[in-house]
Amino acid sequence: MDKLAERLPEVITAAAQSHLGILALLSIALSFLAFFFFAKASEKVRVAIFVLLFLGATGFAVAMFRAAPDPTASAASGPNTAALSDEARILLREAVADPAGLILFERYGEGVDLHTNDRSLLTSKADRRALAAWESALEELVEVGLIVERGDRGEVFEVTREGYEFADRSE
Repeated sequence: MDKLAERLPEVITAAAQSHLGILALLSIALSFLAFFFFAKASEKVRVAIFVLLFLGATGFAVAMFRAAPDPTASAASGPNTAALSDEARILLREAVADPAGLILFERYGEGVDLHTNDRSLLTSKADRRALAAWESALEELVEVGLIVERGDRGEVFEVTREGYEFADRSE
């Protein structure tokens, strides 16, 4: 029992990673509680408690799965690209035309440069408004899965398969 108590945080953390894990943890916890509270109750009371706990756990499971997004539906319909900004569309179009499918967002000293396909998209390096628009375009494309960040410094991005497919459909 001591080992279980020591590992309980790990078990809870692992269970919290999925809906089925949470449901399993709920079922186990309710089973222990029902056993300790109702072990000496009459058979009718235990059956009634079991039915109520079962219905409660089933209701919880139904509510949990209804509230959760369906991962197969989002994968089948593709990324939500309806609201992409003009900058994001331009950036993706240029990145798809790049032979390596790369976008480089380089910060150096006082300057910043965003380029792909041998083209710099930041025409005015001092224009903070334009820089914010292009940074937002990068974030949009990453968020919907059309590009991914390579490395850990936020400087190299690569077009994904979904990005190429979206660009092909947009032409």
